[in-house]
Amino acid sequence: KIYFYFVVFILSSTIINLDIKNFVKRNFVINEINIKIKTLDIKNIIELETKYLINNNIFFINQELLLSKLKSLKFLENIKIQKKYPSTISIRANKTDLIGITFIDQKKFYVGRNGNFISKNLISTKNNLPTIFGKFLINDFILLNKELKRQNFNLNKIEKYYFHKNKRWDIYLESNILIKLPNKNYKQAIKIYNEFIKSNPIKKNTLIDLRIEKRLIL
Repeated sequence: KIYFYFVVFILSSTIINLDIKNFVKRNFVINEINIKIKTLDIKNIIELETKYLINNNIFFINQELLLSKLKSLKFLENIKIQKKYPSTISIRANKTDLIGITFIDQKKFYVGRNGNFISKNLISTKNNLPTIFGKFLINDFILLNKELKRQNFNLNKIEKYYFHKNKRWDIYLESNILIKLPNKNYKQAIKIYNEFIKSNPIKKNTLIDLRIEKRLIL
């Protein structure tokens, strides 16, 4: 704040504008981008995307434009940008959780919890992620994933999902177990399934049909 008010005071005066400009150029040039993120490979990508800021005047950096540039990377969330006068830009961000894999026009994409399809060329993961088939809206899948997680469904056992044209999900588990969810009120269907398996272990090669309201059919 001291730097800011000092510069405003100088700029508002009418004494030797050329000296004022030289003062600002010398003392408010960005020489450091401080990136705070845990993942090293992501940090390296952000460094490449923001290196253009170096040697630019900190007062003329458009934060909204920089934020838009970082959001276009798709795999970031909770992005915060701060100018630290006189010469540092601080960037905080998190790598979004990857919750699935899908294919669009025969190209592989990761599904991020932040609501983005992320090109496999932008990021790598060693996690075993389920594959999602069908033409689905990413927010619909995120809502399903959140509900399964909220009801303590074992997500590690899910091998793939299939989204039907009638807006209904099938969930494929290990051991060739298939769960057919209804296209309405799947929250109740998941609850019925969880109650059932507490006392009824599911054998392999089993189809569990929950499409009829308040019914579970093996």
